[in-house]
Amino acid sequence: MKGVRQFNFKRTNVKIFATLIAVVLFCAIESKGDTPAENTIYDSNTNHLWNRLNETLFERTAQDGKKYGLNELDILYWATTTNLLTGASHQQALDVLNEFINTKGEKLIQDPLKKALLQRDLWALFDWAAPRLNDDHKTERMELLKRLAIVIRRLELTTNEIASLPDNYALAEKNNLTDLPRGLFNTNGDWINIRIQDVLGLVPAHDLSFGGRSTFMVLFHDADGRKAGLNYLKQIGAVEPMFVPSGDTNSPITLNHFPQFPTNSQWALARRMRVIDTNGKIQTTHIVESIQLRTYLGFGEPEYIETTNADGTVDSQTIPPQRFNEFQMKRRSAQMISLGQKERDFTRIPFSIGLDPFEFSGFGNERSLDTNQPIEPPIVLQNCNQCHGGAGIYSVNSFTRFLSLQIPATETTQMTESDGRSDEEMGLFSKELRNDWGILQGLWMQAN
Repeated sequence: MKGVRQFNFKRTNVKIFATLIAVVLFCAIESKGDTPAENTIYDSNTNHLWNRLNETLFERTAQDGKKYGLNELDILYWATTTNLLTGASHQQALDVLNEFINTKGEKLIQDPLKKALLQRDLWALFDWAAPRLNDDHKTERMELLKRLAIVIRRLELTTNEIASLPDNYALAEKNNLTDLPRGLFNTNGDWINIRIQDVLGLVPAHDLSFGGRSTFMVLFHDADGRKAGLNYLKQIGAVEPMFVPSGDTNSPITLNHFPQFPTNSQWALARRMRVIDTNGKIQTTHIVESIQLRTYLGFGEPEYIETTNADGTVDSQTIPPQRFNEFQMKRRSAQMISLGQKERDFTRIPFSIGLDPFEFSGFGNERSLDTNQPIEPPIVLQNCNQCHGGAGIYSVNSFTRFLSLQIPATETTQMTESDGRSDEEMGLFSKELRNDWGILQGLWMQAN
């Protein structure tokens, strides 16, 4: 159809969702280049209670004996994980949590950052352990939940403590972190904080993956500047309808034709850390957990360039239409780092469908503990293209609403500039409606 962006809606969604299921096993987390051999995240003494708690709950051992989990940005737990629910690991978890509770372990460290980091990990573990349908470990889960709820509440932060948490993005900007997008959060700057009218959330797939414990921001930087960027949002919003007939009986609708932003424009997804305060309320902090950055070098297939060397040999170079970068918070200090283009690592998103690579093979078969089966995470930045591989605006899922719960039937997604307040309120409201948050509050009431 002339003037229409041909997009196989049905096939593409099947492909994206199938790829997502595969990708959720492994994705971006954190650099391992400076990972210490000892468990000294909270204190130089490896036997310190906070270190032992961290090690007992979060360290995972692969079949080849390699240790993971103490320095990752996010805990290595998936929907199928049985660690802490069966065998010795369950009792060890209960023992260290009991020790923490009975000795008032929260008083051992008063550093707000360390309190926030431990609370954050325990909160993630709580959400993972929340009851689910057709579960064989409901009793074990509840034993964990009761203790985790007490410790999480004891690690609550005051308003002043939350305000004192570091602005790690500003520090990374000051230190000229390589490739870091500059001025990302400046009011009226070149980066436009995106708001999407009449939708359930900016990035529902990401929000689901992290259980509502993070605040997400979608930001757009037009290569021609702020004014051009605002005009571009108006241009794509004026195109209606979102979908048009495709002429293909197998996939009867396709995305309409939308104008493209200029090359060298960028889109970013920023994730900020949330904590629980002394009133039991969720608060967003200054700490940026990660920034995913996409720079658009073109809108078609990758370009192949060949150069002839002085000795007559020929080198070929592939220039992809998008360049991916990711920046993450270091687990120990909240300092931001830039992930290498070939860096490998794990993640555990989302809990609902992910297989645990420490307990299952890539084909879903249970790993045998008597065999030496190495685990090799994939290259982090190659995963981004799996869900954002479309051309230009068609790769921006916040606009197209792919992987979202709500896809516009006729009208185009309306992207406008946001002051951040309404989106933050919607995100908090969404978390407060979740079953895991209700269970946590209920256990707090029982403990009082």
